[in-house]
Amino acid sequence: MSSLRKNSSYKLGMLIFILLLSFVFCILTYNLLENILLEKLSTVIGVINKNSRDIEILAMNQLKAEHSQYTISGKEVLKKYGYNSAGFIFLKDKKKVIYISLLFSILITFIFYSNMKISGNSRKKNIEKLKNYLENTNKGDYSLNLSIDEDFTILSDELYKTVVNLRELKKQAMQDKINLKENMADISHQLKTPITSINIMAQLMENNESKEESQEYINRLSKQIRRLETLTNSLLTMSKLDADAIEFKKETIEIKNIIDLAIEPIVYLIEKKDIQLNVIGQDITIKGDVYWLGEAFLNIIKNSVEHLNNNGEIDIFLESNPIFAEVKIEDNGSGFYREDLPYLFKRFYKGKNANKDSVGIGLSMSKTIIEKHNGEISAENRVEGGARFKVKFYQKI
Repeated sequence: MSSLRKNSSYKLGMLIFILLLSFVFCILTYNLLENILLEKLSTVIGVINKNSRDIEILAMNQLKAEHSQYTISGKEVLKKYGYNSAGFIFLKDKKKVIYISLLFSILITFIFYSNMKISGNSRKKNIEKLKNYLENTNKGDYSLNLSIDEDFTILSDELYKTVVNLRELKKQAMQDKINLKENMADISHQLKTPITSINIMAQLMENNESKEESQEYINRLSKQIRRLETLTNSLLTMSKLDADAIEFKKETIEIKNIIDLAIEPIVYLIEKKDIQLNVIGQDITIKGDVYWLGEAFLNIIKNSVEHLNNNGEIDIFLESNPIFAEVKIEDNGSGFYREDLPYLFKRFYKGKNANKDSVGIGLSMSKTIIEKHNGEISAENRVEGGARFKVKFYQKI
């Protein structure tokens, strides 16, 4: 209410100001024109008074002159008849001059008021459109069908950006909700298997009196507990990655160091299967977190190792260009099943030739870590046989 009063007071003050300003301007303009006419009239009268011959030529020449010698004498003659700069010469009645000036001022003020009114109505319509648009947005209508005047272009552009962001956030929230639902179902299924096995073996141990069988159950129980622990740690890690709760370091690291860190936990498996691992190409550097990138490459290389027979071979090619750094991991194993290729990086997906103890989370975790390092990963079968992973890290220009 107070803002409405302030706005009305402001408009009233502006109208009064315009009225007074136009009135003063009208009077001053009238006086200025009278003084100009008085100067010229004085010149003509002076010429007539001083010289009666060749009046026409002399008068015209003197009127064209900026300063004339006849002006002073002409003013003296006009003064005898009551014409001077202190009074009005067009209209002798000063009231009429004031009245005409006032009418002119009122006209100017009315024009200004009309323009203010039209502008105000237009502004109200635009504000109403913006208000309705925002109300529709709050109701879930994210269509970009807003048309308003140019005065509100900047505001409308910002609204467009906000609406686009809201629409994307809504889509992302809906997708996150679907992903959460699927993940919860997958997690429940993954946890259910080892927990059920643990319960069964615990019951068998209670009812069994043989020490040898009890020891066998204990070994199986320990295996399921380790599997449950691995699964739980992996799920916690994925949850942190999804929630952006992990702050990655941005250090300059050599990719060879990442690979050395990655293969360290599976050296025993590589040696056991007598697999030859070759790193080919000039070493290149990227910016990132060596620990987490090591985890990502561990899962990729481990996948190749697990699907290789004894005496297999893994080649890791390092290449770089001004746009991206690429790491290709190739093996000479059996490769992927064609139907598995589109789902290799899907969480909890296990291919047809997957290890029976696999939970299907390793490659998905690698993909998430690599993407958070401004990279991408893909998989394909080699023409000559075997599998190939391609990892690209894009350089920030």
